[in-house]
Amino acid sequence: MLASWLWLSNTGTLPRQGVSGETLSMFSGEGDDVSLPCNNVVYPNCSSTTWNYNRNGSTGTIQEITLGEIKVDQTERAERLSLGSDCSLHVSDVRAEDVGLYICQQFLTETGPKHGGDAPVHLSVLTISSTTPVTDLKPNVNMTLRCSLLTDTQHGTCRSRFSLSWVPNPGTNAQDTQDSSCDITLTVTLQKKDNNRKWTCTLTEEGNVKISIDFTSTFSDIEEKTTDSDDVISTVPGTSNAVKLPISHIMLFVALTIMATIVTIHTRRNRPPKALPPQAEEASGIEIHVLEE
Repeated sequence: MLASWLWLSNTGTLPRQGVSGETLSMFSGEGDDVSLPCNNVVYPNCSSTTWNYNRNGSTGTIQEITLGEIKVDQTERAERLSLGSDCSLHVSDVRAEDVGLYICQQFLTETGPKHGGDAPVHLSVLTISSTTPVTDLKPNVNMTLRCSLLTDTQHGTCRSRFSLSWVPNPGTNAQDTQDSSCDITLTVTLQKKDNNRKWTCTLTEEGNVKISIDFTSTFSDIEEKTTDSDDVISTVPGTSNAVKLPISHIMLFVALTIMATIVTIHTRRNRPPKALPPQAEEASGIEIHVLEE
């Protein structure tokens, strides 16, 4: 999965530190980590930095960082938020509910007025999911995947130069449909080779990949043996190919091997010793002389 991607809406270039008022748009894959930059920092220790969040579709604004301190009531969300050394807002394990408008502001004192302009950041999240239960994934089953870009304005809608696609091409046994420029579905009849296969959805700008997200089709009912009790699965050494052999063949092979071993041992034990040639006998003979008194 590619890293989160950022672009500057009004100039097309990355902003310099200290520039405020420019609206940034950032894209993150669901489950990734993302850092939202703050471009109006006054105090490097972040003691003047405040982050406000407007959830998509919500009319209210939530203040999540106040003068450099996390101020979130929900423990689960608070654990996913942190401030970077440059006062950027880090969001870990990005989720669909994180989509929205984030605004970085500066306050020189706790009760004083806001200092300077805002630094707003729009966060959009790329998601992928299977409408087919993962427990049902197996060969010859139709799997339907949906990939969508969730934005702070309207889900599944991209600007004209952005689009979603499946990479690589899923093949002829798949049906690719496009509900909108940033909301696509893929229906494919799974085959045995698709076990643990990654299906990738990419967000592109004028043909250039900006971010991608994966879904892995894992079969839950793959067994290591066949339904025939007389057959077993054997693996050829040095390869990953499985070979089906009847048990009777395996037993016959083992029996023949044992019989050949027994015959060889019996033959060696009953074989008469070889006679030594005369030269060998003379060379190995020992003469004993008795001395008479």
